[in-house]
Amino acid sequence: MSPSEPSEPGPGRRRKNSESDPEQAEPREGRRRGGSRRKGQGRTSPALKIVVGALALALIALGVVLVVQRGGGDDAAEAAPETRPVLYDLRLSDSSEMNRVLNSREDDQRPLNEGELFERSNEEISSQSIDFTLRDSDLTEDCTEAVWGSQVEDALAGADCTQAGRATYVADGYFGVAAVFNLADTEASQDVAAAMELPETSGDEEPDDPGFVLAPSGEEPFDRLGEGYSAADAIISGHYLVVVWVQPDDSESVDDRVTLSSPLVALANFRDPLYRRLVELRDPTDTGQEGGGTGGVEEGAPGGGAEDPQPPVEDPPPEEPPLEEPPVQEPGGQ
Repeated sequence: MSPSEPSEPGPGRRRKNSESDPEQAEPREGRRRGGSRRKGQGRTSPALKIVVGALALALIALGVVLVVQRGGGDDAAEAAPETRPVLYDLRLSDSSEMNRVLNSREDDQRPLNEGELFERSNEEISSQSIDFTLRDSDLTEDCTEAVWGSQVEDALAGADCTQAGRATYVADGYFGVAAVFNLADTEASQDVAAAMELPETSGDEEPDDPGFVLAPSGEEPFDRLGEGYSAADAIISGHYLVVVWVQPDDSESVDDRVTLSSPLVALANFRDPLYRRLVELRDPTDTGQEGGGTGGVEEGAPGGGAEDPQPPVEDPPPEEPPLEEPPVQEPGGQ
């Protein structure tokens, strides 16, 4: 073989690394391109991400709504309306025995309890030919839960309110709310009662509503409380302030003026537990002649008539002897 002729590659000859094989290079390139295409196909487009995110947020929002409806929906439906009575009257009992014996929480340190307020005679209140039946009740140490309005809330804070008890009552023809606030002393009770009054204004100017008592439930018919004609009494009972509020069941307008003295007097029997405390705390040597418990009855709050320390039952004995005086046989003899 001539040296100038290129030699044929033999079977044992090694190819240099710099030499390339066109037939093998093309498949490698094709594999790289194929791999790139698979990687591109696995990516999520921005639009798809937005859609998925929106669906996730929608599901979360739906879950929150369901939780609220199951857990807190009832409370929202039962929320009592922030309203007030057409007529509001303060009953000051400065000379009553209750204001004297229960003048300060220092003299009456035992807290109120649910059994005391909402059981026994307060489950059914019958008076003035009206039978009130207890429906909802609540006793809390957060007095602001029992009222609405910043002025009343501030007054309760200034009066060192430690407890607020509320109850709803229904009767044939009426429904009402009774509330009691455990305050520092009688003066504090008067201050809170005064804070619930609407301020006087001149002309057609609308007064700023200071707030009032909230019913413990807004279920029917208490969702209509304040829409019709209603009246309330604030009764100063020593360091307790008792508020009773009634409305006729068929009243649909605040202009439907009616006399509500009978249901107010009846529901004021909610004070019965306070009269029992009066009996427990009064001085046994005190004759109670300085006003006595009957003063509270005359003011439309005969809560403890049966347990009043000065019941009028003791007066009748002098009237019994005259029954023997008129001889039965005299008319026949004449």
